[in-house]
Amino acid sequence: MKLRKLFLVLILSVIVAYAFYTKYDDDYISPSKYEVSKEVIDNIIAENITPTMTDYDKIKAMHDYIVSTTEYDHDNLEKNTIPDIDYTAKGVLEKHIGVCRGYAEAFKLLMDSLDIDCEIETGYADGISHAWNVVCLDGEWYQVDCTYDDPIDVSGRNEVSNDFLRYDYFLITNEQMYLDHKPDKKLKNCISEKYMYQEKQKDVPYYILSSIYQLPSTITSLYSRGNSKVTFYFPENIDLESSSISDDISIQLGHSRTASQFSFTPVAKCGKYYYTTITVS
Repeated sequence: MKLRKLFLVLILSVIVAYAFYTKYDDDYISPSKYEVSKEVIDNIIAENITPTMTDYDKIKAMHDYIVSTTEYDHDNLEKNTIPDIDYTAKGVLEKHIGVCRGYAEAFKLLMDSLDIDCEIETGYADGISHAWNVVCLDGEWYQVDCTYDDPIDVSGRNEVSNDFLRYDYFLITNEQMYLDHKPDKKLKNCISEKYMYQEKQKDVPYYILSSIYQLPSTITSLYSRGNSKVTFYFPENIDLESSSISDDISIQLGHSRTASQFSFTPVAKCGKYYYTTITVS
């Protein structure tokens, strides 16, 4: 009987421990120690949210705030000395530095503060342990990864200033997110493409073409207007390395007399589109 009581006490102790600690990667970090002050949250919302905003506007504003004010902690990652605070919303919203779990925690905290349903999804991205979010908008769930939309993300693929905002991982489908993210468990059925390309269509450096064959004339036109780096989305897959389109781009740019060369990233799939980023110099 005593052994049974002892066993029950041990079980209750474990339950209490889980209740008071939040799991971040393989460690437990006290949430009370890293609680974000109400003043910080209120100030962020007051400075970025207006009464006339739609839920879409609010989600975008919080995504943009996190991406533009947070530095990914590459130094500590490389040294394997990441401090606990990097995994928390406090690190991102108060110290403005963190790793993926901190980005995801911060985004969820801000969504909770705005009464927008949001959850944290965990798994792997590019083979590395990772965390991101799913968020509900107009009754549909969407994938969001603020870390991978950061100008300098965990994979180091996009080394530009924080003035540049990516939306490759903003309000996208499971199909698109799972191209390079593998969840531990699929939380929601994110299938709507309603908002998937909305931000990409608004301004450069994103430009959507109805055909890849519009690329030579379009890049030349955009370059003449001062855009030296543009990401193009198009409906068909193509190998630009061996395609005549590369020659056409060279010919078109040659007429400008100011462009000497250009480079492009490998064509990748993005939902129903393919895309590449072209840099002209």
